[in-house]
Amino acid sequence: MFKKAITSGISILALMITMITSANASLHASIPTFEDQQKFDLAYYENKENRCLQAFAQSEFEMAFSICTPLANLGFKDAQLITGLLYAYGEGVDKDLRRAKIWLTEALKNGREDAADALTQFGLN
Repeated sequence: MFKKAITSGISILALMITMITSANASLHASIPTFEDQQKFDLAYYENKENRCLQAFAQSEFEMAFSICTPLANLGFKDAQLITGLLYAYGEGVDKDLRRAKIWLTEALKNGREDAADALTQFGLN
């Protein structure tokens, strides 16, 4: 009985070794990094920002709002300024001076000095 248990244990061990060595796991040459996965085409966003400014200049306020707001969320200062102005004037969106102040302040933090003038004009400073 003891001999049978050892033989069966060796058979199981041999089977496990065969399964492990025959496994075809693919190995990566190198581990992918976050930077490899995050490739942004800045020209795409610059074109979107130009379209945002163009829509605002042509009084296409709803279009400007739909283009500028996502860019403002990504930190584009011109889009933040336009989004703030749209909220301040109530063009293309319901007038909301609280949100206008948020976006104009962000634009100012990011280097749009004329956002300070808009904050003063609307009494938001």
